[in-house]
Amino acid sequence: MENQSQEQGIVTISLKGLWNVIWTEKWIVLGITCLGIALGGYYAFTSQEQFVSEGKILPEFESKAGGLSQFAGLASLAGVDLGRSGSADAIRPDLYPDILKSTPFFMELFQQTFETRDGKSMKFDVFVKEYLERGQEPPSESLIEFKAKPSGVVVTNGLIQERIKGLKERITAGIDKKSGVITISSKLPDPVVAAQVTKFAMDYVTQYVTTYRTEKAKLDLDFLGERVAAARGKYYTKQSQKAQYADQFQAPTIRLQSADIQRERIESDYRISANFYNELLKKYEEAKIKVQQETPVFKILEPPTAPVRKSEPKRAIMILVSAIMGGILSVLIALIRKQNYRKVFIPGT
Repeated sequence: MENQSQEQGIVTISLKGLWNVIWTEKWIVLGITCLGIALGGYYAFTSQEQFVSEGKILPEFESKAGGLSQFAGLASLAGVDLGRSGSADAIRPDLYPDILKSTPFFMELFQQTFETRDGKSMKFDVFVKEYLERGQEPPSESLIEFKAKPSGVVVTNGLIQERIKGLKERITAGIDKKSGVITISSKLPDPVVAAQVTKFAMDYVTQYVTTYRTEKAKLDLDFLGERVAAARGKYYTKQSQKAQYADQFQAPTIRLQSADIQRERIESDYRISANFYNELLKKYEEAKIKVQQETPVFKILEPPTAPVRKSEPKRAIMILVSAIMGGILSVLIALIRKQNYRKVFIPGT
C-alpha cells in the first residue's frame, strides 16, 4: 500500500505539454512579455544617471615619534628630550570611515560650493535640491525646526535629517584591512561634483585626524609659549638689574655689608630667573617636536577623478531582467488560465 501511494505521489513535468500551453496562449505570453520589456525600458531610460568617483589614501598607523627617534642623541646634546617613540595612534585607521557618517561632516558639506560639469557654481545643499530631489517641494512639516538652540548639540529639521540619511548611502568609505588603504567614494548625478565631494571627504578625514592627534600638543605648545614670553621678560629685567648694580659699585669704594647683601639677592634672583627661563625654553622646544611627532602623514594613492562613464542605470541589463521577469509571469498566467497546468504537471499512476 505504501509503495502504491508513493507511486501515486510522483508528478512528472511534460515539456511538450508546456510548449503546447505556451503556443496556445502565445498572445497572452507575448503581450505580457512585451509589457514587461516596455515597463523595464521606460524605467531604464527615465532613471537618473549616476556617476561614482573614488579616491584612495594610505593613513599612518603609528605616530611620528618612531621617525624622530634617530635624532634623540643629537637632541640630547641641546638638552631636548624626544621621549619614548612608537606611541599608538589615537584613532585607529579602521575608525576613519565612521568620521564620514557624522552629522558635522554633512552639515559642513552642505555649505561647500562646487562646480557642476556645466560650469555652474552652487552650494551643495542647492545641488541636492535641484539634482537629487529634482526641485520637489518638501512637506511643510519637514521644515519645522525646534526653537531651542542649545550649545553643544545639533538642531535640524526633518528635511536635513532625510538628506543626511540619503547621502550616507551615496558617500561611503571602506578600509582594506590587509593593505590599510582607505577608499572613499561618492555617487552623484554629476561626475564633476562627485569628484569634488570625494576630494572634500578625503580632506575632511585627514584634517579631522590631524587636528585630533595634534590638538593636545598644540595646547601645550601655546601654554609654554606664553610662559616662555613671561619668563623671558622677567629674566631680562633681572639681567638689567644685575648689570646696573655691577656698574654702580665697580669703582673702588668702601664696601658696605648692606651692599654685599643686596648684590647677593640680585644675583640669586638672576640665577633663579635664568634657570627658570632656560628650563621653560627647553620644554618649549620639546613641545614643538611633540607637535611634529603627533602630526600624522597621509599618502594620496589615487586622487578622485571625474568619471566619464556612468555607473547607473545599466539599461541593457534592466531591459533583459524585465524581459525575463515578464516571460516568467506570462507563463505562470498561461498555466493558471483554464487550468492549463494540468497539461504540464502529470501525476504518476
